[in-house]
Amino acid sequence: MKQFPKEKILENNKLLFARWKTNTVSTKQYILMQENAFVFVIKGKKIIFRDKEILEVNNKQLLIVKKGIHNMTEYLAEDGVFEAIVIYFNDTFIKKMKLFDDVSIDTNQPNIKALNQQILVLNKNKTIESFVVQYVVYIQENENNQTILTLKVNELIYLLLSTYPYTRQFFSTIIYERNDLEDMVEKLYKENYTIDQLAKFSNRSLSTFKRDFNRIFQSSPAKWIVSRKLSDACVLLLNTNKSISEIAFESGFESLSLFDKSFRRHFKITPSFFREQPVNQNDKT
Repeated sequence: MKQFPKEKILENNKLLFARWKTNTVSTKQYILMQENAFVFVIKGKKIIFRDKEILEVNNKQLLIVKKGIHNMTEYLAEDGVFEAIVIYFNDTFIKKMKLFDDVSIDTNQPNIKALNQQILVLNKNKTIESFVVQYVVYIQENENNQTILTLKVNELIYLLLSTYPYTRQFFSTIIYERNDLEDMVEKLYKENYTIDQLAKFSNRSLSTFKRDFNRIFQSSPAKWIVSRKLSDACVLLLNTNKSISEIAFESGFESLSLFDKSFRRHFKITPSFFREQPVNQNDKT
């Protein structure tokens, strides 16, 4: 899994500025964003996948991404390049602005697209476009002045709040929400990461991860993940004609033998027998 921030240009203790440029065709993949970020697409398109929704972000839009794991890819421009400027900011930066205690919400604004409050896409107006142009020039000059860097990001946030009042709610959730673990696990339970890796992805120690996981899911991580995979497998066994092998891998098991062993241990029968007795076995899932 790719982890960002990665390519640093300018930084201070709460902000990090980077330039992402590639001419390699990217595939759909999970990306670990270790900090929140503003993303300005310069060339190409950024594609974000979430559940059954797909968002395309072009150079006429601004993408705001909360830290966490996101499923995304890039489309190259006609000259074979994808390029974006990224401003990473941590939760503390937003908290210190002290602007989000009274949240005013207008969910009907036409220039905003949101995916479950984890990602926000805004259509740029002339004021924001002007800011982006000035900011790109500033980055190109590589002026690493911490005061100016902080003021520029403050300026952007004030512009967004003034232009799109709904963004106030989005920024406030960065401070007050704590559902990142549940969101991450729902995305990654089929990917066969170790519990240590999942703890790292969630920015938690192993002990804190296990404690938080048990509080949310009322189960240990290992037990919940296997149970969830088996539940997915049961749905496929009862509702599709896919082979047992296809179902094993589609449900996230690394091998057919591991799937068979786990299924027998949990249900006391084989997957094939379960499929032959859908009426009797359906309640056991």
